Amino acid sequence: MSRPGVFAHMGGAFVASLGNVEVEITIADVVQAPMRGIFRGVRDTDLLDLEGIAAEGIRYTLAIQGSLIDAVRQGDTVKVIASDDGKSVGEVFEVAGHIDDGRTMKRLLLQDR
Repeated sequence: MSRPGVFAHMGGAFVASLGNVEVEITIADVVQAPMRGIFRGVRDTDLLDLEGIAAEGIRYTLAIQGSLIDAVRQGDTVKVIASDDGKSVGEVFEVAGHIDDGRTMKRLLLQDR
């Protein structure tokens, strides 16, 4: 993806300031060098069609400087190798989708494997 030059170094600044994990991303069966990212788990509640029963779960996202992972696709994997809070280390997630802001960051939508 072509990214405007004015945003070239902003992704690194975001991750340096807000990053909380080190991850290895496997893109097309090739493990990328470890990189820092912004990992979030959000508690989510949905109502199921089955008699209005609430189902609760956690959705995970990972924001990375987009130029580092432009080739990422659904089905690639993310392994947390270090975490500022010590949580999720060693966990592997599958990329369920991604959102690119078109400037500097790409947010990966993750699901448990």
